[in-house]
Amino acid sequence: MANISKTKHAMAYEVCRLLGGLEPLNYFTHLQHHFGFIYFAVPAAANIRTIGSLNLATAQAMGLELEYKQISQVYNRQTAIIPNPNMEGYAVFNEMLDDPEVIRMAFLRDPASRFAATYRNMFSTNTLRSMPRQKVFDYLGIPITENLTMLDLAELVMEEPVLKQISPQLRSQRQMLAFDFVDYTFIGRHERWDEDFARVSHDIFGREIETFDPVKAFNVDPEGTNMQILIDDETRAAIKRAYPEDYEMLDEVDELYPNGYAAGHENA
Repeated sequence: MANISKTKHAMAYEVCRLLGGLEPLNYFTHLQHHFGFIYFAVPAAANIRTIGSLNLATAQAMGLELEYKQISQVYNRQTAIIPNPNMEGYAVFNEMLDDPEVIRMAFLRDPASRFAATYRNMFSTNTLRSMPRQKVFDYLGIPITENLTMLDLAELVMEEPVLKQISPQLRSQRQMLAFDFVDYTFIGRHERWDEDFARVSHDIFGREIETFDPVKAFNVDPEGTNMQILIDDETRAAIKRAYPEDYEMLDEVDELYPNGYAAGHENA
């Protein structure tokens, strides 16, 4: 974290530390100083829809042309309209973390549903070339062609917590949000994204915006939103043991953000 001063950028430094370093910070954090928002993305928790929609709305508001011709454009931080902390400047990011006028937002998902979507898109035998799968299998010394079931993966995450650091897709939502440090304005849910995103995006842009849907645009479902995967009781129990911090956080969010907004926020 050599580019973030522990003294000058104390809040940014702490968020960076909690997220696991500069690489995940700058890949999963989206901020726009002019429109006053920071979005902390959680893999497989409405992240593609939110990233795509925020970039399209920002481009339109700035009079810029943006058209997604392939899904990889949504992930590409180098060509995105919305900058990351490094692009915007760590001093600006640090100020935005403490500015009461800035909307700091995120979306969460039922941990079992998120894990199932992650397994299907990153770790099943249908995704042998997936980079997260390759990293995890290399660490475990497992042949890349090995058929690792969803239950197997959940038990491995429980037994080998380091796997969460090897692959951001396996990290807890609590860590990806730096939940215990960041003062959030709005925390919505993947399961009711259409309603929640419409509300918070209206606060950001002052109008209703067009949303991005990867299924409609490219017939791909990277978030597993339309996924129909049955999670048996044994697997669900293993996921709960692997991610107790996420289940605890959801209970806290229900209390602290009863309608998405933090208690006391003007829109609450």
